[in-house]
Amino acid sequence: MAVNWAGLIGICACVAGIFIGKFQKGLYLPLPHPANVPVQYMDPDNVPKFGELEGVYAPNEKLRGATKLFEGKIQGSESVAVAKDSSLYMLDKFGFVWRAPRNAAGSYDLEKEPLAHLGSGRPLGFHFDAEGNLIVCMAGAGLVMLEKDSGKVVLLTARVSSDDPVAPGSAIDYINDVAVASNGIVYFTDSVEGIMPVKNAYGFWDTMAAYTLSLFNGRASGRLLSYNPATRKTHVVAEDIWFANGVTLSKDESFAAVVETNVQRVHRVWLSGPKAGQREVLVDQLPGFPDGITTSSSGSFWVGLVVPQQPIVAWLENRYVRWLAAWLPAQIKPPILQWGGVVEISAEGQPLQALYDSEGLHVRSISAVTESDNRLFFGNLAEDYVSYIEKPKAGQ
Repeated sequence: MAVNWAGLIGICACVAGIFIGKFQKGLYLPLPHPANVPVQYMDPDNVPKFGELEGVYAPNEKLRGATKLFEGKIQGSESVAVAKDSSLYMLDKFGFVWRAPRNAAGSYDLEKEPLAHLGSGRPLGFHFDAEGNLIVCMAGAGLVMLEKDSGKVVLLTARVSSDDPVAPGSAIDYINDVAVASNGIVYFTDSVEGIMPVKNAYGFWDTMAAYTLSLFNGRASGRLLSYNPATRKTHVVAEDIWFANGVTLSKDESFAAVVETNVQRVHRVWLSGPKAGQREVLVDQLPGFPDGITTSSSGSFWVGLVVPQQPIVAWLENRYVRWLAAWLPAQIKPPILQWGGVVEISAEGQPLQALYDSEGLHVRSISAVTESDNRLFFGNLAEDYVSYIEKPKAGQ
């Protein structure tokens, strides 16, 4: 059944107006399961503000030439990790680890059987550490490690340490992305408090449903955390981020770049130097919803823009509209607009280039970008393939 976005939102707004007039400001507005938090008032500074599709962000179709890999065989690998031998590693939404060695022709051969299964949870961001172990964010479970030599899956952390000065003993509800420093410290994001992905009827942990509830919740409760493998301690590095998503380290590791998805911006969280512990906006008003972020060989950042601006964004400041939208039956929820989108941002926060499949006809839902072997590899949360292009230069 076709649903008109504008009409549906208008109906929600009218009903919301009735609530606004009838009830006091403090009315408790619960969210559906699995949220354990209600709809909150939104900080005016967090009202989404998208960049215009002009200048560096002007539309193009540079992703129409992407090469798809393993179509129909890899479902929902949010990212792609490239090993030292140029093999690709992918983690599907069911928790299986897949490997594809590079062949003599420069393409990749997917192995017939998965390398491992990671257990409960939904794999999101993942990276290799210096020893070749795979460090994985398992939403619904915690931070895990797939040991290179033994193939054993080890739970590293699922909770902030009890001696943390900010949030001692707090649970990690929605672990999302990870970056591993040269000294072994693991930095990772916990996207939202009180909304944990749960296993759905299709057999995987539904992170998209949990994300949508975080959008309607309206509270900036995401965090950047760190895990020290030497001490096995987990600590809060930064907090109050409205859906903390991708994380990467600057080339000199002086700061972490952290995506705040629901406000279309990236933060710079200083880890060393005179500003250590401080946070500032690196870039904002991105032209779509940012997801994963990685560091390029030159020190710039690649950001996956998983979807373009959505019509409901114009109404998010209204708490009652968010509440009503959260309870809409799935059968009448408007479809999510799609595209393929990637931007490159300098280490100083300047946009350098944008790559699109503007209608998502060839590739879409790009959630992470990995630069390796002079190629850009694209993971995606929703599709049944990964893809790549030869690395373009800004301005080409």
